[in-house]
Amino acid sequence: MSQAPTQTWSDQQRDLAKRVATAMLSNDLYSQSLGMRIVEAEPERCLMALTVGEQHLNGHKICHGGAIFSLADTAFAHACNSHNLTTVSQA
Repeated sequence: MSQAPTQTWSDQQRDLAKRVATAMLSNDLYSQSLGMRIVEAEPERCLMALTVGEQHLNGHKICHGGAIFSLADTAFAHACNSHNLTTVSQA
């Protein structure tokens, strides 16, 4: 089985990705209101975390799918915008 090639990023590119993710989250009141935090951010990759609390639970007392999707959507947005070029997705 072949592996995908590994990209080597410069320190400047890594620093830019971290600064972009931090700036994006600081302007994203929705993600902040859910309690999301950045664990790692680098070019084309972002790892986010969310501690699930009672406010994130659905009627079955398990994490609401909307909270999970929001976390994934925010991490995806940070990864896509990590080069500081405004990017949105569709479809």
